[in-house]
Amino acid sequence: MSNTSVMSALALVSLVGASAQAEVAGADIALPGADMSALLAVSSAGLAFGQDEAARLDLFFSSEYGYCDARKVADVWKTSPFAAKAIIGGKIANGLTDLVDADIASTAGRVACDWGELGLSWEQAVALADYWGRSPGEAKAKSGDIATDLGHKGFRRAMAHVLNSAPPQNPSGNDGAYQQLFFNSDYGYCDALKVARVWGTDVGSAKTVIGQKIAGGITDLVDVDIASTAASVQCSWVDTGLDFNDAVTLAGFWGVSLGEAKAKATAYTSEWGNAGFQRRLGSVLARG
Repeated sequence: MSNTSVMSALALVSLVGASAQAEVAGADIALPGADMSALLAVSSAGLAFGQDEAARLDLFFSSEYGYCDARKVADVWKTSPFAAKAIIGGKIANGLTDLVDADIASTAGRVACDWGELGLSWEQAVALADYWGRSPGEAKAKSGDIATDLGHKGFRRAMAHVLNSAPPQNPSGNDGAYQQLFFNSDYGYCDALKVARVWGTDVGSAKTVIGQKIAGGITDLVDVDIASTAASVQCSWVDTGLDFNDAVTLAGFWGVSLGEAKAKATAYTSEWGNAGFQRRLGSVLARG
């Protein structure tokens, strides 16, 4: 075997990993045929390992398990979430998901999960909010708490009856036009929550009601509905429609901390609604 062949072998090894490359590092003489066969065997083994790991990852991604579960298994196995995904895939391949579930259960309350890791939609957040009688923001927080105990798979199974029944939020015809008027106005989710309480309907329908009142030039009736729930419908910071920069602006205006500004804005929005808050403090936010 020539030195050129050795260099070709080195190039091949460089494609399959450092472990194989170490076998020939520094080689400057011709290798006998047996050594070349061993080198190629090492290279092939490296490729096979990569393919096997990819197969395990594919099993994870096509399963009921999610990132929250991977972080929990990673905590048990003292490894990374990425490696934990392959571990979970390996257990799936061998029919040992009960061991995965036991690992996940052992981290209940210790490895926290949040809404963003559950891969759920806004419509599902609304469905959960309606089911629990809370705002979408509170429903997201509650979902994270439950997932912290049950994991991604456990949460989805436990709440499947709610998640699978989430109605599509894509109205058609006149309803769609009315909802567009709602979205283009100063009214927001907190207002829709309040109107929904007064009308005894869901939040999506309440948005349509508000849009109808806007179209008819009778928003004073909407404002009366909102005012009537000042003490009975509480909204969360998420429902205010304000962002971090707004919170910073309000904190400076009121001379309080960021957390206090969020709490104060939430309390005012619960009392006045989104549109009422904008009427009273929109000029402050515009200067921010």
